[in-house]
Parts: sequence; structure tokens; C-alpha cells
Amino acid sequence: MKLLLLSLALLAAPALAQADQPAPPRYELPNTQVLSIHSDRLGRDYELYVWLPPSYASSPDRRYPVIFTTDAPQSFPLMTGLHRRLRASERGMQDAIIVGLGYATGDTGEYSRRRDYTPSIFGDIDARSDMPGRPVKYGEAEQYRLHLKEEVFPFLESRFRIDPARRIYAGHSYGGLFGTHVLFADPAMFEKYILMSPSLWYGRRQMIGQERGYAAGHKDLPAQAFFMIGGEETVPDPDTEPFSQSRMAMVEDMDELVRMLKSRNYPSLKVQSRIFPGEDHGSVYPDAIRAGMEWAIPGSGKRPHVPCETPGCRLPWAPED
Repeated sequence: MKLLLLSLALLAAPALAQADQPAPPRYELPNTQVLSIHSDRLGRDYELYVWLPPSYASSPDRRYPVIFTTDAPQSFPLMTGLHRRLRASERGMQDAIIVGLGYATGDTGEYSRRRDYTPSIFGDIDARSDMPGRPVKYGEAEQYRLHLKEEVFPFLESRFRIDPARRIYAGHSYGGLFGTHVLFADPAMFEKYILMSPSLWYGRRQMIGQERGYAAGHKDLPAQAFFMIGGEETVPDPDTEPFSQSRMAMVEDMDELVRMLKSRNYPSLKVQSRIFPGEDHGSVYPDAIRAGMEWAIPGSGKRPHVPCETPGCRLPWAPED
């Protein structure tokens, strides 16, 4: 019995010693701060992640472009890391402030983005709430847009040296849908739009109709937009569902919207698009956000980025003939 008690004590000793040790420090992203903002318009609190470029502290008279990215918990760490890497590469990258738009405090990410990024209440009728006791909500994109314009922009621009003329938007999926809504609701809110895999199927392709409505009442669209999508976000055959509602026909939806925008011949609009072969809705994001950042805040011009996608690209490791 004594031997058994001694054995149990020896086994418990490391655990007790470990419990007495202080918790290891948590890793923090360099040059980053988290701010909280209350929205009177929406009646909710949101977190904003703010990353300042390396030159910010040493250039007190300099004002910076700013990139706003939706779905901050996923997008923000990748974007700040990419900026540090690309800034140090041969191509360089222009310094910018990066702002991650967090979800509403107390909401799950899924619940918050469904409500805040969608332009109408007619969402997925089969969707289930991941917040017990709260029904799924859609359709507050316009109110969220006004929250950004009237509350977030002044809040940040009073605290940081942001150049309001160089606001850049970046969003993927529902974030791309929301950015497209902003593009037609108030295009001058941002100078440039990085729109990745936008969910243009939403609301029976509501954005296609919204584009037509904008064109009917406007002669110009003052913005620059870069649409991107994965080549696998499509259907193998023509979409046979009513009203072209297949969620898999996203390549076709994006192509149609880009062609419509180009056909308007707006004097101030610059629009381009790109398809990433072999990438799906989730996997396209790293390549797309890199391409979007290099487009939106081009670097020093030491060597422009030319994607190696065709035969004949320089392959340094290839044997000589």
C-alpha cells in the first residue's frame, strides 16, 4: 500500500510542479493593436485590428493608404505577414496600414458575417443558426456599410495617419459580395476594391440587378476593382437551375458582371479580373490576396511581378540544353 501511494505521488509531482509554473506568454502580432468600437447605428460592439507598417513611428509627417479586410480572424494575420515578406522582396511593397474588421462582440463569425455582409433578407432558407436561441439573420449590409462610413472611418482617421483618398477594400466570399454592394451603393467609399470569390449567386444574383440599376442612373463609376476567383468554382456543364442559381457557377457569374461593367465605358472605372486555375473557394484566398495587395499598393518598381503561368517562364533550377 505504501508503495502504491508513493508511486501515485511521484506520478502527480510533475503535474503539480507544472501547475505552479506561470502560463507561457501568448504570441502577439508585431505592430498590432486591437480596438473596440460601439456602433450606435447597429447597436453592437465590434473589434478592429490595426497593423501599422514599420515606417510608421519614424515618419511622423507621412500619411498612409489603408486596407480594410473583412473576416479579420482569418484574413488579418495572413495579410500582415504577406506585407512584411513582400515589402522585403525584390519587388518591394508600398507601406500601408492594415485594418481587420472583426465580427460583432458576442456573435460567432458565421452568424455575424451572414447578417452584416449580405444585401437582402432573402438568404439561404435551409441555413441553421450556430447560436442557440437566435434565428439566422441576413440583409444588414447597407446598415453595416453606413457603420463603416459614418463610425469606423472617423474613429480610425482621428487616431492614425490615414490618407482618406487611398482607402482599399478587400473581401472574400460574402466579404466579396459586400464589397460589390458597396461598389454600387457608394463607389467612392474606397479607391480600390479587391473582390475575391464574391458570392454573386446570393439573392438570385442580386448584384447583377444592382449593377443594372446603377447603370440606369449614373454615367460614371469612380473606382478601381479587381475581381478574382478559383477556376474550380464552377459547374462542368451550363447551369440548369432556375434563374442560374447554382452556387457553383461562380466563375460564370463573375465573368458576366465584369463584362457588364466593362461594357458601360465609365470614364473613371478601371476593372480587371483573374481566374486561378486549380483553386477552389477556400484555397484561392492566399494567391488572390497576394495578387490583390500587389495590385493595390504596388512596390518600389525594382522588378514588377509577372506570374509564371505560361511555358517559357524562367526556371532557374532547370538544366541547360
